[in-house]
Amino acid sequence: MPTIRQTVRRSGRLTALARGLRDAIRGAPAPGPTSASRSAGAAAAPRDGLDGVAELHRVAPKRAAVAAGPRLNLLVPTLSPARAFGGTRTALDLFEALAPRFPRLRIVAFQPIPEAALANLDGFELANPGDEGTPDRAAVAVPRGPGTEPRLAVGPDDVFLATFWTTAELAARLVSWQATTFGGEPRPFAYLVQDFEPGFYPWSAQSELARATYTGDVPLIAVINSGLLADYLVGQGISLDDPLTFEPRIDARLRPFLAEPPRERVRRIVVYGRPETPRNAFPLLVDGLRSWVAGGGGGGWEVVSAGRSHPPVDLGRGLRMRSVGKLEIEAYGSLLRESALGVSLMVSPHPSYPPLDMAHLGLRVVTNAFGPKDLSSWHENIVSAAAMTAGAIADAIARQSAAFEADPAAGDRARPLRPDYVADGPIFPFADTLAERLGAGL
Repeated sequence: MPTIRQTVRRSGRLTALARGLRDAIRGAPAPGPTSASRSAGAAAAPRDGLDGVAELHRVAPKRAAVAAGPRLNLLVPTLSPARAFGGTRTALDLFEALAPRFPRLRIVAFQPIPEAALANLDGFELANPGDEGTPDRAAVAVPRGPGTEPRLAVGPDDVFLATFWTTAELAARLVSWQATTFGGEPRPFAYLVQDFEPGFYPWSAQSELARATYTGDVPLIAVINSGLLADYLVGQGISLDDPLTFEPRIDARLRPFLAEPPRERVRRIVVYGRPETPRNAFPLLVDGLRSWVAGGGGGGWEVVSAGRSHPPVDLGRGLRMRSVGKLEIEAYGSLLRESALGVSLMVSPHPSYPPLDMAHLGLRVVTNAFGPKDLSSWHENIVSAAAMTAGAIADAIARQSAAFEADPAAGDRARPLRPDYVADGPIFPFADTLAERLGAGL
């Protein structure tokens, strides 16, 4: 006599019903990568951890001969314009500030390098990661995914600048291998810390590995994006040896918009929309907007989402959020100069660039506080919601929209409360010191 399980398996309809009941109880499994994402060079989806930690860069170093002078290596997850946001731009800016101190340069990315990205790298040429001899300015893409065994040529005079926890983990391994292969003590590598990256994950292998990059055995020079983040790391019990700290700075390409005379602003809310990035709290942002609309807001307004493309979102009472995706910088600047309000959330201790861009370009902004971070102390245009709830966000949007209705030009007259974001002068005044610490003895 067949068992219940055998009976279910023999019936397609019963099998589908059983799967639906299972998914309703424990949640549907995450979808695998599309064929488009695989063809674009993305790593295959992890098999529930059976293949190890999928985020790690499993790169094998390859011995390279001694060359003419030290080489600075920037390790960056991607250079793709579609996926590179403010953090990548800051990493390239730091690399550029250090570049004059090194006769050879190499950028190592872990996604394919599009022609558009290469065109923005002055004088850089594509090369293979395993080549011992490369141009003095080389850009290499290290392949990822099952079946790949990428090699990266490393010589005794290579020094490294890591930009994310996965690249810091790799840099530590490369430096250890370098010392074993060529002799001497492990050299320090520079680590551009731009957020508390263990917080990007639930308690997991990933969160612990990310945390371990701050306190490994290999010496590192921490370069921390903002005093707020530096203080947060200390509060988390993370002790970094003689870190270098800088404050966020507006993208140089947005500076011309600061000098423009005010434009007429329309009743438009610009949302920083990255639905796939949990720390941007996009679901709560949507609920806050819906709560605002349900409470009587939204009449005569439009809502535009900039950041990552996504389908339109119904906010109620006929109002829909329209996504414009990732804009070119000129279009982004124009959008901000012509809009009334900005809403941008960030569940992390880093100040975040979008709300600061919005405020300095004249928008009234709603954001959130996090621990010691409260951007309302950075600019008169910024309001921090009283709590991370839909109701509190709706209340903040209602206050900012009412203030705009009362005086549409007030945002353009508002003042920054601290000068860091639009200051002149070098963003990395410690560049010489960092280069000397990286190149000591070479």
